[in-house]
Amino acid sequence: MQNTISIELFPAGNGDAILLDFGEALILIDAGYTSTYRDHIKPRLQKLHSEGRSLTKFIITHIDADHISGAIAFIKENQDSENPSIIGIDEVWFNSYRHLSFEDKENGVFDGSIPEIDIVGGKESVETEDENQLVSYAQGTSLGSLLLKYRYNWNTSFNSLAIKADKPLQLKVSENLQLTLLGPTEASLDKMASTWFRYLKKIFAGKINEDTFFDDAFEKMMEEMRQAALDKITLDEEMLVSTFGDWVVNYTKTWEKEDNSPTNGSSIIFLLEYKDKKLLFLGDAIPGQVEEQLKKLIPEDQLSLQIDVLKVAHHGAWPNNSPELIKMIQAKYYLFSSNGRRHRHPHFETMASIINNHQLEDHKTLVFNYRQGDRLLDIDDETIKQKYNYSTLWPDVDEWGNGVDGYVKIIID
Repeated sequence: MQNTISIELFPAGNGDAILLDFGEALILIDAGYTSTYRDHIKPRLQKLHSEGRSLTKFIITHIDADHISGAIAFIKENQDSENPSIIGIDEVWFNSYRHLSFEDKENGVFDGSIPEIDIVGGKESVETEDENQLVSYAQGTSLGSLLLKYRYNWNTSFNSLAIKADKPLQLKVSENLQLTLLGPTEASLDKMASTWFRYLKKIFAGKINEDTFFDDAFEKMMEEMRQAALDKITLDEEMLVSTFGDWVVNYTKTWEKEDNSPTNGSSIIFLLEYKDKKLLFLGDAIPGQVEEQLKKLIPEDQLSLQIDVLKVAHHGAWPNNSPELIKMIQAKYYLFSSNGRRHRHPHFETMASIINNHQLEDHKTLVFNYRQGDRLLDIDDETIKQKYNYSTLWPDVDEWGNGVDGYVKIIID
């Protein structure tokens, strides 16, 4: 019986693609961009398939392109669930439009037939973060449509309904592996549903039903919202850390603003417990929602949840990692999945808050799957690391760029 946990972070640009191997269970969390799947995830899964393995769960935390594009490419190529081309998948977790509950879903103001309108927005699936960010959703090309077409077990642990939890919900994954679902909450899904409902009224009239057309329209809407947010972003060069002084001190700042994205708020978040190890995966979650759930898990005689691994929310974005949330979690490993190019993730304020929060007698390791050029050099300063009792783990790439920047693997034993 395997006593170790293998965690692989794949090159996903500004997104997530994480493979967890517990021996008795294999879980893939998100799949980055199309190139992430094709160049990195696919050969890994093919090798596992040749060894007689299958995915216990494929969890797509939410609908943003940097999490879902590779999933679309994967399911399209894997095809029929009963005779998969790449690897078997026991169950897929993913909340689509059909899992939302909103006013007049079946017989409301939308009546008549679905009109034939063009909802193509660009490429069929996003190749990399540098490509056109709008995904093409001609009818039947969305992830939801493909999961139905190829008959996957989709949210079957929840009777094919929405994956949600207003209070921590425990599920047994395998003999020694337990999952505690912490989100999304019904309120966060309702927020996304309201946005979706307004969008439908805006673009066409037609009865809201279970046609795959609505999967396509839903995913297109979410990507349009994401692109609009990206268009407002200006890269703040002040986010580049100064090489003068103590970076932890320089970036210890007051937290001001919480992320309010409906898509990020819909992230599937969960705690995994394997024997005596605990791993917390926060997707792109909004801190206020996570804080409320964690309060229900922290023992009365403790100030924080003691865990082994934390996948830091939203790649280390400051609006998704309030000091209050960080105080509630004491981890040994903090995972940051981002190349830093589009949003300057992880933000130094987040990392400074983590370093300030942890007890000096408890050693911490910050894990990065991209080196990000010179941007993170001060994080690796030996004097600062000794002062605050933390270490860093980087992808195995030498000074000439040999190796794979974007890939890192850790073993928890």
